[in-house]
Amino acid sequence: MTAATGMREREKARVRRELIDAALLLFERRGFEATTVQEIADAAQVSRRTFHRHFPAKTAVVFSHEKDVMSYLLAALDRRPPGEAVFVALRAALRDFLLDDAELDLRRRQADTARRARLVLIANPQLRQENFTGAFGRRDALARSFARRAGLSADDLRAKLAAATCFAAFGVGLDHWVAGADPSLRSLYEILDDAVAAIQHGLEIPAAARGSGR
Repeated sequence: MTAATGMREREKARVRRELIDAALLLFERRGFEATTVQEIADAAQVSRRTFHRHFPAKTAVVFSHEKDVMSYLLAALDRRPPGEAVFVALRAALRDFLLDDAELDLRRRQADTARRARLVLIANPQLRQENFTGAFGRRDALARSFARRAGLSADDLRAKLAAATCFAAFGVGLDHWVAGADPSLRSLYEILDDAVAAIQHGLEIPAAARGSGR
């Protein structure tokens, strides 16, 4: 990569980040439906055409961080030793990704964006449904990663089921984190780790003991 190319990529990343920040701020203040693409572009001090070079529509702004975060997580998963089982590797990858001191500022920005975007999703059921549909590609990418690690075929049912279950756990974990009082990366990591650990070790919940007073 040349210096000029690197500079262009950094500038694109800066504009994209400013568009996301401007959009989320407007969504928080005015509501998702009431905010227009032109208002987002104006707030970020770019043209509408520039907005559409980065995002096809304002809904894509809300979902954009999930694609970015998944790419980082998959890279962290690929760096784990090949002898680790799928859930062992995933929990370690979450730790490596969320608690990496070398990328602390970036991770904090990503966590803040994830929190704000999740609040927009919670307030807009239609958006949440669209996000569920759009997550299929990211879920399938995680399934392929699991299959490669386990030496299974790309369409193996266990890998697909494990990935789908993890995505459900991530969603529940994110909602729990957003609703909590601690917005830290450590809190996010502990919640997601507990969620994956529950899948790893089984989700059976025993019945209350008779005579417990209930």
